[in-house]
Amino acid sequence: MKGLEVKASRRLSATVLAGALAASGLALAPTSATAADGQSEVVARPGAPGKPKIVKIRSTDRKAVANDDRFRPGVTEFRVTETARRHSTIIIVKTDDLDRAFKLLDKAFSGAPGSADAMKKFDRIVTIYGGGGKGARWQVKLSQGSYYLLDTRTNSLGTFTVKGERRGAKMQKADSTISTTKDNQFRTSGRLSGKWVGFHNNSREIHFVDASRVAERVTGSDVREALESPDQPKWIKPGGFTFEVQSPGIETVYRQDVRESKYLLICFMPSEEQDGVPHAMMGMWKLVHGG
Repeated sequence: MKGLEVKASRRLSATVLAGALAASGLALAPTSATAADGQSEVVARPGAPGKPKIVKIRSTDRKAVANDDRFRPGVTEFRVTETARRHSTIIIVKTDDLDRAFKLLDKAFSGAPGSADAMKKFDRIVTIYGGGGKGARWQVKLSQGSYYLLDTRTNSLGTFTVKGERRGAKMQKADSTISTTKDNQFRTSGRLSGKWVGFHNNSREIHFVDASRVAERVTGSDVREALESPDQPKWIKPGGFTFEVQSPGIETVYRQDVRESKYLLICFMPSEEQDGVPHAMMGMWKLVHGG
């Protein structure tokens, strides 16, 4: 298992865990950004009429920043223009208790007794709306409230506020879609293709998608064998893509050129049902073709 898991972790799971390990220092309240402005009321800025609101986000070693930190609810397109480190990703988080949330996540990733319950509690107090590394673009519907920007490698934080009348923009239509089922499996709308790919989390747990390019000869038996092995499988090819962590009920669409290839879709988030068991070990993987 370790070979595949480490490969995926470089993109997501270990980077989220890095945020958990520094949780005790993340005590910033979602409202603190507006309080610092000295304003008693947030003035939300609209996006272009009939189009998603575009928000450019970036991170440094000290902070994460949005080019607009006050805007109206509705479909929002995030574009990551710069990140603090090479493998940094920025995710969108909504919670009333960030410190407690990442302490729970720390326990969830430990695999110790009670880790599944910790993951379940984390899921109850946090909503995650996707994310990405430098160059990533994705659209998601946001409701009113205060949100965090979190660089999962450096723990850099930022905030923004969504308030006011909902905008009428529609989400970009996906050319193909990856979805999760209630029993934590991947489904696809056929061959992955196009320039916009949807990710719909229809399950009861938090998931991400690591889409690794693999050799055409790879079968399900090869994947099961790799999950039991400590070695990185030789059939993994350069390239691939990741759709970052997403809470149950959240739908996103990512700007993603899908190369002609066979892909392994896999998720290593910890289970909310079994201590120390990642979703991949419970069968959450799928071989698909793309391009």
